[in-house]
Amino acid sequence: MSGKELRLKKLFGGKKNLVISALDHVMEYGDQPGIEDTEKAIKRCLSTDALLMPRFMLKRHADMFAAGNAPTPVVRINWTSAFYYPLDYRKGYTIIASTIEEAVEAGAEVAICSLFLENEDEEMETKNIEVFSEVVRQKEKLGIPLIGECYVVEHMDLTPEQLFRKVKRVSRVMVELGADLIKAFYTENYNEIADNTPAPIFVIGAEKLDTDLAVLNKAEKSVKGGARGIIFGRNIFMAQNPDNLIKALNEVMNDGASPEDAAKKYGLK
Repeated sequence: MSGKELRLKKLFGGKKNLVISALDHVMEYGDQPGIEDTEKAIKRCLSTDALLMPRFMLKRHADMFAAGNAPTPVVRINWTSAFYYPLDYRKGYTIIASTIEEAVEAGAEVAICSLFLENEDEEMETKNIEVFSEVVRQKEKLGIPLIGECYVVEHMDLTPEQLFRKVKRVSRVMVELGADLIKAFYTENYNEIADNTPAPIFVIGAEKLDTDLAVLNKAEKSVKGGARGIIFGRNIFMAQNPDNLIKALNEVMNDGASPEDAAKKYGLK
């Protein structure tokens, strides 16, 4: 068994579907409600299976990940212009902000890197493939699993069919380039995306939903469509009671509980 395979088995820990959260927003936004105090934000997510962070957030709070039941630390590798929402950039110019070696030195057990394609800029997209492929070479050398992130910047401007087709194409491209796991938008006909993606796929939380019940419903639809779990940022760390929401998510995604029953059991709205 390779180091990468061992880390993947540890990530899943025998579970079918995972509850993962993300605190890497501040790396791109600079300012994000709910993550002003990173120690407090991490504590609110400690019952998740894994947690996405920038490298230096992990380094500052490494002691919080030392316990045997702590979330798997996942470090973001790329910085991408399209994620810098304060200036409303729309294209996906991407660089390696932290190498895989630097992420491992900080304590990462998994890495995540975005791949932006189909933005009508062949030169930029070819460069993005070069960046993503370099990250793959680095993670293979060190035996670290890589989450390939299919973030569609223009998702609000696309029809459901257009979003489905793009997510289906880009997710498969990332796997064939070497991603071990995929993070992607939920779309219509999600089972077709899951079937076309020969790696575990996780659904992005994207916009903040209005209620915990809506979060549970999205998680249920995701796993019924073939996802192996969810990666929700604001929909977990900004919840009124993240710990109870995480328990409810696990029951919905792994025990077959209905969103309504899980919400009622844990006092969620």
